[in-house]
Amino acid sequence: MVSRRIYFAIVAIMFTAFFLFQFSVVTVEFWNDYDKNPYVKDMRGLPGKEDAYQAVQSENVETRMTIYIGDTEDSVGNMAGAWALYAKRMLKTYASIDEFEKSEDAAVRDAPVSPMVIINPGSVNWDGQSAVQSLEKYVESGMNLVFCGLPDVDVLEKNASLRQLLGIREITAKTTTVAGTHLYEGFLLGGEFIYRTEDKKENRKKQDMDLTFPWYRLASGTRVYMKGVPEDKSIQPEDSPPVIWEKRYGNASVFAVNGTYMEDVTGLGILSAMEAKTKDYTIYPVVNAQNLVVANYPEMAAENDDEMMRRYSQSMNHVMRDIIWPTLAEAQYGNPLGLSCMMSPQFDYSDNNEPDRELLVYYMKLLNERGAEAGISAGNVSDTPIGQKLEQDRAFIQETLPQYVFTSFYAGKEDGDAVAEALQQEALAGVRTVVADYDGDSEILGYATESVTKQKTVADGLNYTYRQDFRTKSLETALGYSSVLVDVMRAAYPQDKSDDTWKDIAEDMEQDLAYYWKNFAAFSGTTVSECDERIRSFLAVDYKEWREEEKICLDISGRHGTAWFILRTNNKTIGTIEGGEWERIENDVFLVKVDQDHAAITLEPAGGLNYIY
Repeated sequence: MVSRRIYFAIVAIMFTAFFLFQFSVVTVEFWNDYDKNPYVKDMRGLPGKEDAYQAVQSENVETRMTIYIGDTEDSVGNMAGAWALYAKRMLKTYASIDEFEKSEDAAVRDAPVSPMVIINPGSVNWDGQSAVQSLEKYVESGMNLVFCGLPDVDVLEKNASLRQLLGIREITAKTTTVAGTHLYEGFLLGGEFIYRTEDKKENRKKQDMDLTFPWYRLASGTRVYMKGVPEDKSIQPEDSPPVIWEKRYGNASVFAVNGTYMEDVTGLGILSAMEAKTKDYTIYPVVNAQNLVVANYPEMAAENDDEMMRRYSQSMNHVMRDIIWPTLAEAQYGNPLGLSCMMSPQFDYSDNNEPDRELLVYYMKLLNERGAEAGISAGNVSDTPIGQKLEQDRAFIQETLPQYVFTSFYAGKEDGDAVAEALQQEALAGVRTVVADYDGDSEILGYATESVTKQKTVADGLNYTYRQDFRTKSLETALGYSSVLVDVMRAAYPQDKSDDTWKDIAEDMEQDLAYYWKNFAAFSGTTVSECDERIRSFLAVDYKEWREEEKICLDISGRHGTAWFILRTNNKTIGTIEGGEWERIENDVFLVKVDQDHAAITLEPAGGLNYIY
């Protein structure tokens, strides 16, 4: 039997627990400022397009010049131009080697700091020996060459001098198909990875790397950074078909890429990694931002309910709240990405189903509690003109949240003219960044207008492939940036007649986000508006660096707040830093935070041995 004293003690404890629970709920509710956007900023205090770095204005370009030989209008030229812009390099472009030879800039090969020469082999006339002889002279003078692809295998078969320059000993096969590719540690950030799996289902979903290419055997003095993995397991690793390699010549190197990886943003990180291999250390600015962009979520109208009932036995509103949100919330905890939800209050603007104001309040509170950003999306299924859609969205939102100002806009696949039109709408009056889908263009960060930035998603969180992961590693290497798109429209308005549900569509999302980004935890998870501020600072900053014995000195100009840098060394670590802070990303790679216009980094031996590839 329970005594009266114990009984009252139990009642008191239960009452206290109930009170604390209720009090915590009330407190959370009281402090939830869901009706105000914390990312609203005074635009006058933010750098704009006119503040962005331009090589012609920089006093440091002479020591950071890059030569590009090829067509500037093609995909490789676009990539080289973007890399030079982001890496704060002066890019000099020439249509051919002969044109460069006749220019005044040809004298830079005799300068104290020799520039990197980026070559599009498709723009070079390989008939005769003149092109190869010119390139040999560049290498002898200390210039590093990057072949963004290789000449046709028939050209290489006939040109022994070109093969020798590239470090090719012999041509094993004009074409071969491999089972996967092996990226070695120490080249791109993120560590070693084999893009191959024995799981046939997994391989069908993820394998989209270049698997068919010529098979070359390399000469001594070459270092391979990525190779093909043959189907024949009896082939020795050193005989595997090389994909990316370096041939060393004294103080200079020739890099080669056997594939199409330099034709999109993947080339940005490959160039940064190659440059790091040619120096005792490299230091360059980065964005330091990682985003998870959930597009077209939440939706708040009772639409497409017949299809939702067929697939889920629930209405659209219940699918959004009870099925999709829990998976997004779970995925948010397992990865280093910041969450932004770009809402479309309704998808079909041609029906009579209006969005629910109570659901708007519910989701705004939910997102605010999670530290997620609420943006606005251009998505709809009714082909409603973007101006009309946004005006209807504005009218609906202001009825419930009259003071709320959006700072981010998801444009999806809309072109530049449509985006410019959208930014004129009253609903987007406070927008300062536009998020767009990746379209193959290498300029993934920049300005959409004089005052509004653009940032592109570069990976599909619902269909993450090996090629996308290679691209992600490259962008983390070059920019400290990644942006993953999860488009809920695929579940809300399926384009097929299957029975697939959100569980099927998002089957791998949570695991992929946790697994493939686990080595990038040093970089910040940001919302897209937080990323906007970092993009502006990154685009505006310029710097000068030099070395005094074991000290790396930085002078920074155009700094707006914090500037972030990646420092890559050769078996060195940071001992002390003046004017900033640092964090290790991986072996010999550090993230440096600088809050002053001058910083000094003292290096010391890391101990141990370098990795051998």
